[in-house]
Amino acid sequence: MSSWVEFRFSHLRRWREYAEKVARAARDLEPDAEVYVIGGVAEDRVTVLSDIDILIVVKRKLEGRERRELFKKVLIRAMDAYGLPFDAPVELHVEDEESARRFFASSKKAIRIG
Repeated sequence: MSSWVEFRFSHLRRWREYAEKVARAARDLEPDAEVYVIGGVAEDRVTVLSDIDILIVVKRKLEGRERRELFKKVLIRAMDAYGLPFDAPVELHVEDEESARRFFASSKKAIRIG
């Protein structure tokens, strides 16, 4: 039987595959969206407690409720249409261009997906 640590790392090694599934789902809903992997995975600082931070940048202004709704729709679509495992350790950040600037400012590296 595999340990939880092995199981977790098996998910983290699939970060690009998971990010591509999220990117496809995001672009289905927002065709002009840009998708990036940021944080520890992008910076090659992965630990067993890491998650896969995925930044979805939408080209229009988003309000709070709309941001939360898009977050849910992208996640559900990524799982239902593209097979993202329900237990994939992804952390989605849905932002408009203005609010995405703070993520880019605090990130040492961002990997564009797609």
